[in-house]
Amino acid sequence: MVLPSCSRTTRLLAVHGAQIGAPIFPVPAQDTFDALDDKWRFAGVCADLDLPVPMTRRYETMVDLRDDPDHARFGYPLILKPAAMSGGYGVRRIDSADALPEHLNYSPIICQEYIPGEELSSFYLCEAGRIMASFSYRRTLTKLEEIRVPVIDGHARRLIEHFRYQGVIGFDIRRSPEGRIAFIECNPRFWYHMDVAMLAGLNFVTLGCRLREGEAGASDPETLKIRSPRRLCGNLLTPWRLNRAERAYLRYIIRDPAMSGWAAFQSAIGRYRLAGGQLL
Repeated sequence: MVLPSCSRTTRLLAVHGAQIGAPIFPVPAQDTFDALDDKWRFAGVCADLDLPVPMTRRYETMVDLRDDPDHARFGYPLILKPAAMSGGYGVRRIDSADALPEHLNYSPIICQEYIPGEELSSFYLCEAGRIMASFSYRRTLTKLEEIRVPVIDGHARRLIEHFRYQGVIGFDIRRSPEGRIAFIECNPRFWYHMDVAMLAGLNFVTLGCRLREGEAGASDPETLKIRSPRRLCGNLLTPWRLNRAERAYLRYIIRDPAMSGWAAFQSAIGRYRLAGGQLL
């Protein structure tokens, strides 16, 4: 079976998968992928479907942003980011007008209202607009915890049904201290650090292959809660205090300590924001 690994290969299979002559992992239709993978178009989809989304504007250059009197409505902080890059590349939080950069090395520029609070992530495996499996979590400075937020699942279901979505899809979401929900970005593809769901017992790759082969979906995994690696290392002398997922995560790190150390270093120097389950 042919599996995509990123945005480009997902779109490749969406366009040419039927010509490959081999089974392919479930992927969305081309027009659906194009509408959701672009951050500006995704904001428009949310507006059309009445899904909660921060105020969002699109500019070609920083000069255009500065010349637009409407940009003052965002207030500060605000978020600047590219329309179609992944891994948090180019995402910047701007805390004041003086901190606005003179220029950015990408275009267009998406300017978005900043929603204070916590960041949530929700992922779904879908078949013809039906959710077959799901996994949602939140990160703090000390742990990652699986959560269930029915209002987020409800919004996601409306979008998935609207597009009769096929394959895996994930959403980055902000939740304010007052409970306001805002959909920030969409990942209509595999995402970084799918291992987090796998540690909870939900392997999206295996489940997607089974869907393509006509097998049933999986039952819900156990509730997941994993402390940060620093906290886990502090409990190595008391292993009985580790839960099943934490023991599995330590085994995962030990299998490739060099890669785990490199990811920690990248996060420490701020090369990219935490995304999709990075436990740092």
